[in-house]
Amino acid sequence: MKETFRQTIERLKLLFAEKKWLWGVVAGVVVSSTLLTYWIGTRLANRDASGEAITLQDSQNLPENAEELNTLTVLLLGFGGAGHSGGTLSDVLQVARLDFDHNKLILISIPRDSWVTLPGGVESKINGAYSRDLQSGDEEATTAKNMAQVITGFPIDYYIALDFVGFERIIGEELGGIDVEVATPMTDPWYPIKGEEVNLCGKSPQEMQEIHANYSGFELEKQFECRYETIYYPAGTNHMQGGEALKYVRSRHGTPGGDFARGVRQQEVLAGIRDKLFTLEGVSNIPRVFQQFAAHTNTDLDAEIAEFLWPAIKGSRDFETIRVQLSTENVLTGGNIGGASVVLPRDSWQAVQNYVQQQINEQLAN
Repeated sequence: MKETFRQTIERLKLLFAEKKWLWGVVAGVVVSSTLLTYWIGTRLANRDASGEAITLQDSQNLPENAEELNTLTVLLLGFGGAGHSGGTLSDVLQVARLDFDHNKLILISIPRDSWVTLPGGVESKINGAYSRDLQSGDEEATTAKNMAQVITGFPIDYYIALDFVGFERIIGEELGGIDVEVATPMTDPWYPIKGEEVNLCGKSPQEMQEIHANYSGFELEKQFECRYETIYYPAGTNHMQGGEALKYVRSRHGTPGGDFARGVRQQEVLAGIRDKLFTLEGVSNIPRVFQQFAAHTNTDLDAEIAEFLWPAIKGSRDFETIRVQLSTENVLTGGNIGGASVVLPRDSWQAVQNYVQQQINEQLAN
């Protein structure tokens, strides 16, 4: 007799009593965004008899059969972590939505400078939302998920946040590098060299005084050229190790530059991670690979759901990806609030949500 989902869970609980290994595996798969394509066999949002959506947070309402599920929406966050200035601010914000009815992975890039109103009426860039959750001890990242819903229109089932150390290790040490298809060549002559942040570059005290009197912001930073290096990525296939991939997704002064170009590059790298993991070598090393993620990942996915996902992770390489880029070329506009550069909706966040749905519908129709 075929065992039920609940029986499977109980069996797996005995098999993985500690759960840490399996949790590290599944959390790692999810963290890498396009690795969500592994979940093709599992549909992670069911509807009850009334038609109301049931998210995976309502684990007691999970169906017996995974095939009855249809969507999953996950907020993916990348942050610096310990040792980085502004280490709790989100440098990477991507919403990944699995549509199992259409066999699609939908990636929506959210600009980190998007200006939103947080709970309590506090206005802030969205990259501070998760930092607020960390400070308040909110392990479900309620603020970050709510703000992502405001922009995309999709309720967020779960979040997964990965720090930069984990990102570098998975690509460089465990995967042995990845191949990234770079659509547009990128050059950044002002990428900061780690450990050189306070190097005076041979400036005398008098020169330092004059520089600080005459420059501010990025123009001030540019007076210390020894703190920076030039990075370049040509169009086409680029083999990247962990540090190179991190530079590619984080570059702030590259050409093309800005928040929107960064969102495109992030999705290119995530696709490279996915492709490497779908190789025989990558798949065979998954248990060891994703142990690295456990120490660098925050999430509200629970062990029971993780255990449910694991048997369905395989054989999902055929998911096609729909990419939605929100930028000043479509529904956003640049602004300045309190001296800070921000991104605002041209009309309203509702109009942005409508645009996201329109883009998805058009690509589903093709």
